[in-house]
Amino acid sequence: MTDSDYLRRPLTLDDAERVAEICSAVSASAGAHERFHPRDLRKEWTEPNLDLSDSSLGIFSRAGLLIGYVVLFATEEPPVRPWFAWAVDPEQGNPATRAELLAWAQERASAVIAQCPPEARVSVSGGVYQGYSADERALEAAGFSPARVWHEMRIDMTQRPTPPDLPVGFIMRPYRHEEDLPILVDVVRDAFSDHYGHIEQSFDRDLEMFRHWFHDSPYFDPERVMLAVDEASGAAAGSVLPLIEYHRRPGVGYIDMVGVCRAYRRRGLASALLRRSFTDYWDRGIRSVCLEVDGASLTNALALYERVGMSVSQSFVTCEKLLRDGVELAKVAVD
Repeated sequence: MTDSDYLRRPLTLDDAERVAEICSAVSASAGAHERFHPRDLRKEWTEPNLDLSDSSLGIFSRAGLLIGYVVLFATEEPPVRPWFAWAVDPEQGNPATRAELLAWAQERASAVIAQCPPEARVSVSGGVYQGYSADERALEAAGFSPARVWHEMRIDMTQRPTPPDLPVGFIMRPYRHEEDLPILVDVVRDAFSDHYGHIEQSFDRDLEMFRHWFHDSPYFDPERVMLAVDEASGAAAGSVLPLIEYHRRPGVGYIDMVGVCRAYRRRGLASALLRRSFTDYWDRGIRSVCLEVDGASLTNALALYERVGMSVSQSFVTCEKLLRDGVELAKVAVD
């Protein structure tokens, strides 16, 4: 096909069905075999501060079939590390399609530099399944370099895990949704402040994001959330957020977040929360559980997950391109 054989326009929520098909096909081609659901894409595309009309591009055949897409997320404040989700149909796409999508993402990301402090380093990043050569070649040709490897960790249980006791001085208490949501957000903000690439946001923004993702979610069950509390002070020390199942792997449990506040680390609390989650999944009939982790986590989270019996099941590479050099505002090392 020539350039004139394609149509281009921003995505709409109605395009989620076709995007899910393309993403699932890419996953299968990469050997990951994840299932993407239109409902989850629509939830992502309606995040606060994201306007799909000026943050996305779809490339369509003259017959109206979507060939490839890109959505740029520049919703953090300041947006010094915008990132994009993208995919090209393995059967219909070609190198030119990939190159055009990546060029658009860079151009659109460059436009947000004006919203960043003048001294700030600004970069744009996108991902690829490790070993998926078509996308890897396209990213390299566009000037992107591998920056981070992320792993899907998995445990396949053959017998019921024995739920461990919490470390001395801690108790578990039921999570009361809405009433305890601000507490959960506080725990996550503290626990993930040492996450690579973290840029601190306002509490109100983080609370809004949690409400967005929990609202009408088929995966969120408040009864599964566990809050660990310092018995002496009554302060929340850590939490684990298991979802009903992994949104890309039906029938597999998914731990969306496990975090321990800085003041309570290195006491075995995270391990105990994870193991209790495994037991809860077993009792609900689920034998396999996944989560995702930065392969070079600043807090050595990978080692934690290996200690509780999880292992790498697949990997994803984040590739980055520098747009403007300067002072790094994101977390890149532990204090």
